[in-house]
Amino acid sequence: MKIHSPLGTWCIGTRLRKKSGSSWQGPVVGYYSTELTDVGYCIESEREPGSVQIYPASALEPVETNIDGSDK
Repeated sequence: MKIHSPLGTWCIGTRLRKKSGSSWQGPVVGYYSTELTDVGYCIESEREPGSVQIYPASALEPVETNIDGSDK
């Protein structure tokens, strides 16, 4: 079951990654909003299960996959 975002574009479970800087990739597990960040996402690491980082929407992009299921 997909839970749609109350704030932004991506649903819970959508795989995202940071566009630049340090590496972080995984599924959306939550959302946040602050005075400085209208739309933010909580991303659980695929490499370190249970570890979550928060990022503004502008810092993230979807993970595209090939037909065989591997990441592009």
